[in-house]
Amino acid sequence: MSEKIAVIIPCYNHALYIGDALESVLSQTRKPDRIIVIDDGSKDRSFEILQTFVSRGVEVIAQENQGAHNTINRLVKIAAEDCDFISILNSDDRYLPERLQKCLELAREQPGKSVYATSLRVIDDNGNIMPEDAPRARWFYGALSLGQVDGSGIPEWLGQANFVATTSNVFARSAYLLANPFQPYRFNHDYFFLSTAAFANKLVARTDVLLEYRVHGSNTIATKPEPLIREMLRMHLDLYHKHATELSQSAEMRKRFYAFTRSSWDNISSFHAGLLQVALAQLVSNTSEEEREKLAASLTGAEFDEFPNKMLASAFDGTTKLSTGGTLSKRLETLRGVFEQSKMDREALDKLSRYRQVMLRSKWIRLGLVLGLVHPLVSNRGKTPHEKIHWVRDMCASHWWLKLGEKLGSKSACELRRNLV
Repeated sequence: MSEKIAVIIPCYNHALYIGDALESVLSQTRKPDRIIVIDDGSKDRSFEILQTFVSRGVEVIAQENQGAHNTINRLVKIAAEDCDFISILNSDDRYLPERLQKCLELAREQPGKSVYATSLRVIDDNGNIMPEDAPRARWFYGALSLGQVDGSGIPEWLGQANFVATTSNVFARSAYLLANPFQPYRFNHDYFFLSTAAFANKLVARTDVLLEYRVHGSNTIATKPEPLIREMLRMHLDLYHKHATELSQSAEMRKRFYAFTRSSWDNISSFHAGLLQVALAQLVSNTSEEEREKLAASLTGAEFDEFPNKMLASAFDGTTKLSTGGTLSKRLETLRGVFEQSKMDREALDKLSRYRQVMLRSKWIRLGLVLGLVHPLVSNRGKTPHEKIHWVRDMCASHWWLKLGEKLGSKSACELRRNLV
């Protein structure tokens, strides 16, 4: 039974962009089963433009203005009636042609996850790709680079920045979206949703650029610092409140939560970790000494079985002054390098296995094997997993047999080159 995908689009005063957004959905290599748009009380020509897409299968609903989070939640309920996956697109952004296909592939590869995201690129008012060093694009590319450079896990990466960046970058299982509706924030409804998914180990991202995020003068996020900082503080307090019980019960969730909060001190979003401590102090100031004692005594977990920072405490060697940025960081950097190399090797082996499965399913490759023409394509060249992958990809890009198949119109050869090159 094939999975059904719905694309849902909340639209508000985006007459200039909604046509582009819908064309990007209609031109997907994996067509959506439903496209549902709610015009949230637009004052411009948005609804008029939407009506021109009804004949192409787009479902259009009009409502009085309810705000982004309410509109998305309503769309989710409609789409979840008969679709397994829901892909959100804001009415000023665009999908690249393979987005739905690639996101569905990721969902099949990662059935234990519920929320899927990709990399993105930033476009301007006119739909032109903005350079990575353009003033209004730097933050987005910088947020993406944090996880790629540091090899961060998802919770740590998300603590440093909302690298997913937008609800347009959410492809999710319908049941999860129904169980986790978007909250009434003006700026952060996506960040709260994504953080909750990360704490539950339900969020995964792939590195392909499959979304175009539009930066223009009427973006909601274009504002002064104070409203953003205040809402970010409220969001973090809400995260503490929502997950308090689960944190007390699940050691694995606490690890992810620790990674998120620890990295948030150096975040590049509008979060002030120091002010959060001030807010927590105000909350604690309203408790009695007995309540504070009771709370400290009630906590349980493996964290109590050994001293925290045990490695740092025993790291002094008599010569080098002890510092969290010196001796310990060098030891941890070495261990981290070993771990990251092991992680990269495992990922490369998984990718190599998938590559070979794709090749062996190819009728054109199997014909070449029978004729004895494609042995270099299936040989095990290279010492490391990464070298083996590069060998396979280089061969697929240059081997005459695949090029011949492509020229002859072999569907199998075309799909193979598209998937592996």
